[in-house]
Amino acid sequence: MKRFFIFLILALFFLFLYAYFIDTTGLKVKEYKYESSLLPKGFDGFKIAHFSDFLYENKDDLNHLEDIVKKINEYNPDIIVFTGDLLKNKINDSDKKDLINLLKGLKPQLFKYAIIGDNDSDKVNEIYEKSGFKFMDNNAEYIFNEDVEPIVIASENVSEDALESLNELNYNFVITLIHEPDKFANLSFLGKDNLVLAGHSLGGQIRIPFWGAAIKKKGAQKYTDDYYTDKNKTMFVSYGIGTEKSPFRFLNKPSINIYRLYSK
Repeated sequence: MKRFFIFLILALFFLFLYAYFIDTTGLKVKEYKYESSLLPKGFDGFKIAHFSDFLYENKDDLNHLEDIVKKINEYNPDIIVFTGDLLKNKINDSDKKDLINLLKGLKPQLFKYAIIGDNDSDKVNEIYEKSGFKFMDNNAEYIFNEDVEPIVIASENVSEDALESLNELNYNFVITLIHEPDKFANLSFLGKDNLVLAGHSLGGQIRIPFWGAAIKKKGAQKYTDDYYTDKNKTMFVSYGIGTEKSPFRFLNKPSINIYRLYSK
């Protein structure tokens, strides 16, 4: 019995070390194929890079962000989207400048878009603007790609004025950026086919086989896995990069998502 308890303590200790030092580092790329009969032909093969919840804490995180930028650029995406929580705490001007310089290095074929997260400070808007992101809070706009028919990209809280500006052209496909995945069920959608991209959940940080997310945050109680579909709407959830209250990730490495869209 004594040996069993010693073994158990050692096993828990090594799991702690693994969750703290190993699964919080590196980068996993999750690739998905998404098909829709309503996707305009001009967007067949369209590629989206999606990352979320970097939760920048200090300069030690800069090397990780540099690796993320390099990896995303390797996929040569048409657009890049970030679904909130760039920052974990308030940052000083030096850190802000470093973040801007690194995020400038993201080079999509067309545009990069971002929304705010629940942890972000008031400095995040300036970071997005100076690093070349289109800040999508209360906004929606067309995306054109090799075709007359556009698609639309929108935030979860798109304003009425933004909606009215989209009455000029017909569209059937919408990409909606949200931070908290639990808002998925209550979204009012603009188009006939809807691809929703979310973050926030961190995949539960610690994932248990056959169980899933171990830590469920407010705003990510129901939707903690990486893929959901319901009638004319599909949501992918990024498990993000950083950690929040507990500095651990287990069976859940930092990750980015790559989506390839195809017209049926």
